[in-house]
Amino acid sequence: MPALARGPGSLRLRLPAPSLPQRLRDVRAQLASWARRLGLSDDAVDDIVLATHEALANVADHAYPDGDGEAELDATCVDGEVHVVVRDHGSWQAPRDSGWRGRGLVIITGLAEHVDVQRAAAGTCIAMRWSLPQH
Repeated sequence: MPALARGPGSLRLRLPAPSLPQRLRDVRAQLASWARRLGLSDDAVDDIVLATHEALANVADHAYPDGDGEAELDATCVDGEVHVVVRDHGSWQAPRDSGWRGRGLVIITGLAEHVDVQRAAAGTCIAMRWSLPQH
């Protein structure tokens, strides 16, 4: 079976919020490595990594600005699609320093083929999808 049809196993990360900002570089590298094993183009890998980074940055900024909580990242390849889900169990809060901000979801929706954002009292879930190229 070709690599694109089978793909690597799932990537599942649980990230304590206090260390999240310092771990984003490593998370990006892990996700890029996982996505490359799907045989995706460099541009597609970059889109997945940047969109996921923005979703995780939103967790750090909005769900746990005081650093107490956990972010969840689940990346899978199912039925010809890459699925990346970023979840938190916090409650949305405006960042302390609003400055030049507020573009994370715009970036995410510009990079992913499909984005679903679910906000609830129990946290926020951002589900992103990309189709694998047809060979």
